[in-house]
Amino acid sequence: MNKKENIKNEFNQIIKKANSKKYNKWYTLKDLVTIKSISYKSLKNMVKEVYDTYSPQGTIRKEGRRYYIHYTLFDAFRLKRPRETTIYSHFWLSNISWSTKDYYDKAYHQYLIAELKLLIPDTNIIETIEQDKSNRYHVHLLADNNPEDIEPIIESLLDFYLGGKKSYRLYCKPVYNIGASVDYLIKNPL
Repeated sequence: MNKKENIKNEFNQIIKKANSKKYNKWYTLKDLVTIKSISYKSLKNMVKEVYDTYSPQGTIRKEGRRYYIHYTLFDAFRLKRPRETTIYSHFWLSNISWSTKDYYDKAYHQYLIAELKLLIPDTNIIETIEQDKSNRYHVHLLADNNPEDIEPIIESLLDFYLGGKKSYRLYCKPVYNIGASVDYLIKNPL
C-alpha cells in the first residue's frame, strides 16, 4: 500500500470511530423516497457512487440487497432540480439558535419568532422551542437566507426585546448538513 492509501485508510478509520459515537439513525432507500421526495429509480442511480465514497467511513452499509444510510448522508442524495420540496430537500442556508439569560416563557419566544418572520417575510423559517436542563427555553431555527444577511436582523430584534447583547447568546452559522440539522430541529418539539 502506498502512502496516499495509508492516509486515506487512517482518515476513514477516524471518521468511522467518530460516527460510532453519534446519534445512530439509519434509513433505507424507500425511507428516502418519502423524506427527500426523490423517486426510487433516481436514488438507485445515485446510491452506487455514494456507497463507494462513504462505505469505508461506515455511514452507508449494504445488507443483502438493501442499503442502510446514516442520517448524516442525506445531503449526498440531492437532485439538481427537486420536483417537490420537503423540509429535508429544501435549501436551508442558516442554522440559528438563541438562548436567553433570563427565564422567558415559551409564548415570549414564539412572539420573538413571529416578529422575526415579519422582519424577513421573503425567508422561509422552521423553528422549535426547547427547554434545557435548568428549565430555560431556547430557540432553534433553520432559514433559507444567508447567515451574514440574517444575523444583524436577529441581533437587532433580540437587542430591542431582551435589552442588549449580555441578555442572550446567539448562534447563526451556515448549514453544513441539511439532513442532520433538520433531524436535530424536529427531534423534540414542544
